[in-house]
Amino acid sequence: MLGTGTIVEDRYRIEAVIGSGAMGTVYRARHIHVGREVAIKVLHDHLVRDPVMVQRFDREAAIAARLSHRNLVGVLDVGTTATGGKLMVLELARGETLGATAARETLSRERVVRILEQLLHGLEHAHAAGLVHRDLKPDNVIVERDDKGAEHARIVDFGIAVLRDGPVDDAAALRLTACGTLLGTPAYMAPEQAQSDALDPRTDLFALGVIAYELLAGVRPFEGSALEVVLANTNQDPPAIAERAPGRTIDPLLEAFARRLMARTLRDRFASARAALDALALIERDRAAAARVLGETSPTLEMPSVAVPRVRRWPLATVVLVVGALLGFWIAS
Repeated sequence: MLGTGTIVEDRYRIEAVIGSGAMGTVYRARHIHVGREVAIKVLHDHLVRDPVMVQRFDREAAIAARLSHRNLVGVLDVGTTATGGKLMVLELARGETLGATAARETLSRERVVRILEQLLHGLEHAHAAGLVHRDLKPDNVIVERDDKGAEHARIVDFGIAVLRDGPVDDAAALRLTACGTLLGTPAYMAPEQAQSDALDPRTDLFALGVIAYELLAGVRPFEGSALEVVLANTNQDPPAIAERAPGRTIDPLLEAFARRLMARTLRDRFASARAALDALALIERDRAAAARVLGETSPTLEMPSVAVPRVRRWPLATVVLVVGALLGFWIAS
């Protein structure tokens, strides 16, 4: 562990611990010359002696360094600690995870749409760089606010990403990330990923579909053990949100959008993050056209109504008495 005030790479001062995971500890730090706040991820000491883990750490830094987008967190620098520990310097995303936000409050329809749109923009950029995240989930999304209060969702942790067109192929990635074990988070894992088939950007779209469903319903499509959820994702269509969250008011087109993202076969999902963005925009602009694109046959295409509190109306006699009393007070004064 690095103590508060420790200087690393002669230019970053450690200020606080942000969190810790299986691979390393993440610190908030500040550049001592320019004052910029950053996040520094330091590989755990016991893992530095493992060449495979060091390779994985270096690979994560190399992957994230290829990214530069407001809805992603990229790598700014790499280096070592005074004791030879491996570190990477990342952009600092101030905020909490999307998982924490969704657990604390029900997100409005408008917030869900904005977050999905931002995540799709981030995925579009990553996919254009030849990357498939393959562990997209609410805990790998940081929601931060700018100085005007606007929310910005940022995807983090490309540690098990696949380089589709780079020097690291799927087999190498498998060896470096989990020594042949299943990679990813079961609840958000696409069928082709669970079956160790070839992955492409649509694998991330499946995970985003599960996130969309969860934000709308307040629960994931399937519950159970890791194996049970993986099998359900592979063999079953998601249950209707009305079944998983009775009484919850859901936009049927957004539910259809989530289902299209979660299609069990690659060919039935959106072809790309851009195609999904276009469909999401169409839902907001032309709901009838969006219904055709999404194959939604429900007759209810109107936006879900928001309950408006009824205004209490006083009886006329009460109004007369109140007005009379006020007039009497005004005359007397």
